[in-house]
Amino acid sequence: FLTIILAFILAIMSDGIDNNKKKKTIYLIRHAQSEENRRLNSLKESFKAVARFSLPKSDDVSTSLKLLNIPAQIDSDVSDLGNSQIKQLAETLRQADFLTSHGIQLVAHSPLKRACQTSEGMLGCESSLNTKPDQVRRVVELDLLTEKSPYEWIPGNGEALRQRIKDLEIWLMEQPEETICLVGHSQFFKNMLQLNFLFGNCDVWRVMLFDSDIEEDDEKDEEYKVGKGWSGLKKLYSYRKPESNHPNANTAVGEL
Repeated sequence: FLTIILAFILAIMSDGIDNNKKKKTIYLIRHAQSEENRRLNSLKESFKAVARFSLPKSDDVSTSLKLLNIPAQIDSDVSDLGNSQIKQLAETLRQADFLTSHGIQLVAHSPLKRACQTSEGMLGCESSLNTKPDQVRRVVELDLLTEKSPYEWIPGNGEALRQRIKDLEIWLMEQPEETICLVGHSQFFKNMLQLNFLFGNCDVWRVMLFDSDIEEDDEKDEEYKVGKGWSGLKKLYSYRKPESNHPNANTAVGEL
């Protein structure tokens, strides 16, 4: 009889542990504007000028030509504007006591420089520098979070990215922490959540990740439609472009 009681208690405890692992709260932060982003913007402006039958600005042309250095684009630093974005969002998150109020336990960032610099600047978390606020349990650098690679852009190679996303989802569910912040890249997050848009630089989003064995409600009313296993995507903070006549020109838009 005691054996049966003990087995029943252990079954309840095991079920409780499993339930705790079935859901994770994930915060997503896209890196600040990088030098690559800046060069791509210059290229777009050059094309717009040509479309208007005008000569593009010399600065846009010279900046665009730097895109020919492919390795420099893959792992570029944050731009001057990116540093301003980081500074603005860092202050907004500090005022909101973001890490504590949202209970961030684990921060994982991409190994690419722009993501490392954003994680350090906005959250005070960077693995190689061993920087971590007291309220965060762990900070890790995660190769799975690297941006969509040139190989993965080639038609027919999409399975490589899908497998990497699946591996990340498995990794997230295996971690002991329940609330995790990921600092990464727009194309990766877009494909991960199966969105039809890209996150803005330094945007902060929240989303829930569920175990694949949980049946989801197909009728749920959500603002953003996301892929299987994900739910409740919501933008929390975003960068506000400075305006000289705006009283909060240097403050990010928060809790949207």
